Amino acid sequence: MKQMRTQRLGFIGLGEDTVSACLSMLKIIDGRSSVHWSQATPAMADVLMVSSLQEAQTSQDDLSQKPCIVIYPSSEEKPASAFALPHPFRVMQLLDVLDEVLRSLDTSSSHAEHNREVSESEGNSSLPTVDFCASLYRVINNKGSTELYSSQSPEGLLLVKPGSHRFYARPALLHALSAGPVSFSPLSPSSEPVSEGMVPRPLFELAWLTGANHCNALLPWLDEDSHFKLSRWPSAAALNKSRQLLSLCALMTRRALTLSELKTLSHCDDKALYHFINACEISGLLVSQVRAPSAIAPSLQTGAEHHRLGGMIKGLRTRLGLS
Repeated sequence: MKQMRTQRLGFIGLGEDTVSACLSMLKIIDGRSSVHWSQATPAMADVLMVSSLQEAQTSQDDLSQKPCIVIYPSSEEKPASAFALPHPFRVMQLLDVLDEVLRSLDTSSSHAEHNREVSESEGNSSLPTVDFCASLYRVINNKGSTELYSSQSPEGLLLVKPGSHRFYARPALLHALSAGPVSFSPLSPSSEPVSEGMVPRPLFELAWLTGANHCNALLPWLDEDSHFKLSRWPSAAALNKSRQLLSLCALMTRRALTLSELKTLSHCDDKALYHFINACEISGLLVSQVRAPSAIAPSLQTGAEHHRLGGMIKGLRTRLGLS
């Protein structure tokens, strides 16, 4: 078994709350990513995360050659830097910029091969990689995009058009997708036309079929402590009329729920639940948020008070002969 590659991240000029939030996000990614990120001093770090106010400090001789992620206020324009993050930032934004940094650090084909091997599930090269799912997530969630993207597979060309919420494939590839795992390259912008014979299908169906091989855990950028909700129902045809999955759709469109609540209410096993949540996340339907217990308690208390008040009013109406 190959040892996971480690990269060191140093911080310059960032507040303790920002550094703490970043380290918490790295813990979410850690263990389910091809790279382990650890904190180090700026001098010992491979990559620097720098406040836009102190970017000039990296011009020192011992830091000038290190890749820098510039953190700038979201109210200001993006700085002219190779890597930048608006503050505050989310897990997926951090993952995106770290992926870009890694690509800049990988200067040999051996590094690229190493990353592919680590990304593959249990060493099976026939399974789709998290890289494809992550690229599909980014393409779908790039709001307003009308571009066409392509991916290659042994079974044929895949085209994705996020603006129309469709993907296109020939019947042979659709059949292979339905029958089992298909290995796809990450999506990239394409000038390929949608040729005759390619069948249009809903994007959620692609997220569902490719997500089937990532059902042992949540995607790396999702937090298991989150509350999960759907912004709208997914394409029900892809769910094959499953009572449990349709129950999940109904539950998650009403309110945000934890993983344990979803398991209890839907009677889904872990794999089915992870598969469903991952597919909804990739297709842009999932709303997730980590909530503090103190933020939940008042609403529960208010609900209990309303219940007691309703019972009191009902009792008074009964005694007065009004109901």
